[in-house]
Amino acid sequence: MTTPLPPNTPPWPTHHPRYTGVTNPLQPQRREWLHTAADIALAIGLLVIDVIAPLIAFVFGLDAAGYMMFDPAADNSSVSLTRPFAYVAVVGGIVLVSAFLLFMARAIISSGVQVLAGLVLVLVAITGIHDADRNAHPQPAPASPSINPGALCRSGGDNSECGGS
Repeated sequence: MTTPLPPNTPPWPTHHPRYTGVTNPLQPQRREWLHTAADIALAIGLLVIDVIAPLIAFVFGLDAAGYMMFDPAADNSSVSLTRPFAYVAVVGGIVLVSAFLLFMARAIISSGVQVLAGLVLVLVAITGIHDADRNAHPQPAPASPSINPGALCRSGGDNSECGGS
């Protein structure tokens, strides 16, 4: 048999089960810092992954761009490297997100290393994309100035300083 509730009490609990009263309020819980040695070991392990993952992403990007790696007769000169570097940029973004998660888990050394690795990956990818785009779309050669030699003035003065006048 169960005992009935006292009069004027709600049917649900009104406080946390560990709450002991007004004089002893529930202390806020604090997360502990990750031990320094464990944090350094985690940083080294993640750094190894940060080296391997972009290489794998770059190879998959080359494959997606149509690069023939194991065909010696293939002409790969027209393959753009924009897509492989975009894959590396995505990996860099994932590394930066993992740095934020590590910071929230209070692994400060690991999060700092991940931020640096992520920024390096993103900067390498942006530089590679820019270079690949510049190689894919070269600038046209400048027009020859010999068309109108009289239009070339030395100092911008009067016509006496212009060649051919």
